[in-house]
Amino acid sequence: MCNCFTISLYQGYHYMKIKAMNIASLFFVFSLLFTIEPVFAAADSTAHDQPQQQAVAAGSNTLSVDNLDQLISTLETEQERQRFIDNLKTLQAARQRDESADSFPLLDALDLERRSGSVLDSIMVALEDYGLSDSTAGGIIRLALVAIGLVVLVLLNGWLSRKFDRSFDPMRKKLHLSPTRFDLYFLTQRWFVYFLALVTFFIALDQTFNLSVQHVFPGFKFMEISAQLVQLLFVVLLFITVWEGVNAVTEYLSYTKRVVGNARMKTLIPVVRNICLAVLSVLGVLVILAELGINVMPLLAGAGVLGIAIGFGAQTLFKDFITGMTIIFEDLVQIGDVVRVGDRSGLVEKITIRKIQLRALDGTVHTVPFGEIAVVDNLTKEFSYYLMDIGVAYRENIDEVMQCLQDIDKELRQDEKFKQKILEPLEIFGLDNFADSAVVIKARIKTRPIEQWSVGREFNRRMKMAFDERGIEIPFPHQTLYFGEDKSGQAPSAKLSLTATESQV
Repeated sequence: MCNCFTISLYQGYHYMKIKAMNIASLFFVFSLLFTIEPVFAAADSTAHDQPQQQAVAAGSNTLSVDNLDQLISTLETEQERQRFIDNLKTLQAARQRDESADSFPLLDALDLERRSGSVLDSIMVALEDYGLSDSTAGGIIRLALVAIGLVVLVLLNGWLSRKFDRSFDPMRKKLHLSPTRFDLYFLTQRWFVYFLALVTFFIALDQTFNLSVQHVFPGFKFMEISAQLVQLLFVVLLFITVWEGVNAVTEYLSYTKRVVGNARMKTLIPVVRNICLAVLSVLGVLVILAELGINVMPLLAGAGVLGIAIGFGAQTLFKDFITGMTIIFEDLVQIGDVVRVGDRSGLVEKITIRKIQLRALDGTVHTVPFGEIAVVDNLTKEFSYYLMDIGVAYRENIDEVMQCLQDIDKELRQDEKFKQKILEPLEIFGLDNFADSAVVIKARIKTRPIEQWSVGREFNRRMKMAFDERGIEIPFPHQTLYFGEDKSGQAPSAKLSLTATESQV
């Protein structure tokens, strides 16, 4: 007797263990549904259920005797029958237009209602296999086992989620991704399983004792609200997956060799990322509103009218956007350029579709909206020039001075530190103008972008040393005193007096 009881107990335990494993597998598949299943699958169930819905609708409407006689008389005449068929076709076309106008295409493509319904139906079928309605004692035992199984499932799902998250660390390092990349996705997946476990427990409670929330609160439609929340969680999980993927791609591209040395790509990647965020946010809000039963098509039409009204009141903001998109896509300015915008100048550190951020040499950060930009002076576009106005004394031989400048340039271009920065030999334009106390020679050096200042400073240092060695005078401000002349051309003698100092006495 005892042996038989032990064998039965072991068989029951083995049976419940298999069932718990089946439910765990079911939850694991559902939690990764949007990751492994194509998102834009065709909604086949809608076409399959349509004839049944039409049959139900037809059966619910009864025809009176007069209407039936009128229908028979209409069908007996060929002309009336054809007119009746044409009217039916017109009515069907108008109904299809109304349905297509009221539907949201993205929501139809996601087919969330069928997906969430299949999840809940599968959970209910799995729970019915336990026989939760057999007896009170058996129901209590099985409900306790279901609760324990759900707790184990939640803990197991959390452990697997964290394990998969940690397994992504080598990939994050290899692709130069953020250490927290995909954390938001795994966190959402864990909360999704938490909710499914809670819904499963209430369904089991309802099937066992009829003590669900719907029975305690008769007006509360538990299954309908649960299905709605499952659909919303599907939407959130889907858009988080897409957003994490966009971030991963942008972070990877930011560290590739083609982008590291490409200032244009560095400029465009943050802009594209912000645009993707805006698009995903708008689509996510529209899908959630559509899932809540709100018709979003009138909202879209109203948004157009509202956009026109806002446009009149926010013309400066839209001007910033349009000007910014023009500057970015025409490649007028890139991150890392040195530009002059109005009376502000500095190194471009950040560019958005609305403003540009410059850092001046003293560390000051200038934020300039694109709408206020009339002219952009880019000092480092593709290459740069260091322009020089070299002043020497009037008594100096200009040809000797030019030869000295060419010798300095030749020596500088042979230097290991500067030869890669200089693109072409020194270009001397010649004697440019006559100043008050000097003659000015104009010249320039072509360098790589942003290198003109370092090359120019080194050239000036060497030029000063060469002029001192060759005795070439560099004028400095001084005054000449003129005492005047009489009519015969004789200048009066200057009176000089010497005063002895105490040390000389």
